[in-house]
Amino acid sequence: MGTQHPPFDHFLLTRFSAVLYPGVAPADEDWLYYRLGFFVDACLPSVLSQRGTAPFEWLVLLDDRCSDTFRSDVENLADGAFTPVWTHQPFQRDTFAEPVASRSRAPYLITTRIDSDDAMAVGFMAAVQGQFADQERMFVNFPRGIQIDRSGAVYRSDILSSPFLSLVERRGDGPPLTVYAAKHARARGTAPLREVRAPVMWAQVLHGTNLSNIPNGVRIHPRVVAERFRMDLRYDAHVAGSRLLRAKAAQAGRLARLWAAHPGELTKWAEATVWTMRGTHERAQVAGAPTLTDRVQEWETSTRARLRRARWQVTAGANQLLPGRERVVSGDVSQVLERTRVVVIAEWSPGSRLREDALSAAGAYAAAGLGVLVVAARDPWSRLRPVALPEGVAVVRRPNVAYDFGSWAYALDAWPVLRAKDLVILTNDSLVGPLGPLDELMRRIEGSTAQVWGPTLTSHPVEHLHSFMIAFRHGILEHPALRQFFASVRPQDSKRGVITAYEIGLTHTVDAAAIRRGTGWTHDELGLSRSTVLPLEGWKRLLEAGFPFVKRVLLTGPQFAPARTEVALVVADRKVPLRGAGATVDQH
Repeated sequence: MGTQHPPFDHFLLTRFSAVLYPGVAPADEDWLYYRLGFFVDACLPSVLSQRGTAPFEWLVLLDDRCSDTFRSDVENLADGAFTPVWTHQPFQRDTFAEPVASRSRAPYLITTRIDSDDAMAVGFMAAVQGQFADQERMFVNFPRGIQIDRSGAVYRSDILSSPFLSLVERRGDGPPLTVYAAKHARARGTAPLREVRAPVMWAQVLHGTNLSNIPNGVRIHPRVVAERFRMDLRYDAHVAGSRLLRAKAAQAGRLARLWAAHPGELTKWAEATVWTMRGTHERAQVAGAPTLTDRVQEWETSTRARLRRARWQVTAGANQLLPGRERVVSGDVSQVLERTRVVVIAEWSPGSRLREDALSAAGAYAAAGLGVLVVAARDPWSRLRPVALPEGVAVVRRPNVAYDFGSWAYALDAWPVLRAKDLVILTNDSLVGPLGPLDELMRRIEGSTAQVWGPTLTSHPVEHLHSFMIAFRHGILEHPALRQFFASVRPQDSKRGVITAYEIGLTHTVDAAAIRRGTGWTHDELGLSRSTVLPLEGWKRLLEAGFPFVKRVLLTGPQFAPARTEVALVVADRKVPLRGAGATVDQH
């Protein structure tokens, strides 16, 4: 008599550190242990505390390009708790299909996803299994959960098609889909979705590298954490009474401001609240899984774009019509121009102060013997405060038009002697640093036979040098093609227009004039694929190879939230301190 298999096999799936794109460097050791702390405090104990559930297996996907120490620590944690799946391949929607298929024998399969820094209520897995009814294919979601932020505050959160989805599917001859077959918010485009009314079933931990790092629900009493979860995460368990009422009022005010600024967030909350109040229900499969929130967010995006264009046009017109304040703000330009090597830094800020990163870079270049001209773009109604500077650095002001290329063109027009210099570096304030010596950067610039040199290039949409730093050698800026290029710089309708006309246009001009160009750091040297955007996805390899800056957007852009903590730790550890007037800049 054959062995009787259970009707389903159940797998819990977690992507811990597998990279998302080909050629991307593995996570730093500091980030791995930072993330492991949340895994140990929240995720692991919450999974181990599951009660009343049929057996399930937990697969955790990790990048195998880690230290032996970290791997050993993970293997020790895994003993009897989960199965590590080690790989250095980029994570894809079907990454878990093979390891799940190789372990599954039942006619049905349930796969559940959980992020490594989140937690599940004690009855979560049993509740998922309770929804099994021989479905051919169906997603299962519990909309109600909580968020816990770094202060320990607890918020109720209702999310339709949440990141805590499960997929029930009948096994066929091919590989299983698994719950990662679709983005969680678009799951209904792949299969019907059952939204199950239940008490709080999950907890999101909000922290610096969490993509959902904004509390988007109402503040609630923290007793729900002890009632529904078993985990070691710290939270404010004692807030109550008038203190809790004040906290609720403060959060209500924050939500009102958030919803006023982002109507799509209000619609998302309203949709989740209404559908949750309807109780358990099934939502049919629909291509694209459209929602009212999608339409509102599309309207919001297009409206913001129109407002940005209108504001840009008004500002550009004001800068052209109102009296300008072009002048030397600080320093002595003659000291800059007497040096044979000069850096022109394009700087912009809405405030009256110069960006600290621009000043830090200026001090470092000056200490290395280069003259530095900081060209600060400001609207005519903005003040710009003078600042004490090291010798060889000057700050000048110009109208706020035409972005960075406008600042560089302004400097070359105002001081034509720059074009004949042995070395002119055009750079901007999008770089944080320096995060170490300038030695390797200068060695690569001055050791190159190229007349136009950039640290990195990209092939998207066509091959061109990145414009955050371009070096011009041996007076090549006197070349008629380059003189004409910078003389023709005009305001564009958008930043995309600037990239097309000027960032890509500069490389096109250089190539058309048969000017030799070169690149400081290549994909091959750094061991990264040609599709990798080196300043963003390969920032750490660049830094280790001697480029002493990182892009500021890595610390500010929401799309880079997963890497932000690691970048911030590196910046805090390596950033060269800014000194006062006349002082050099210390370098590691």
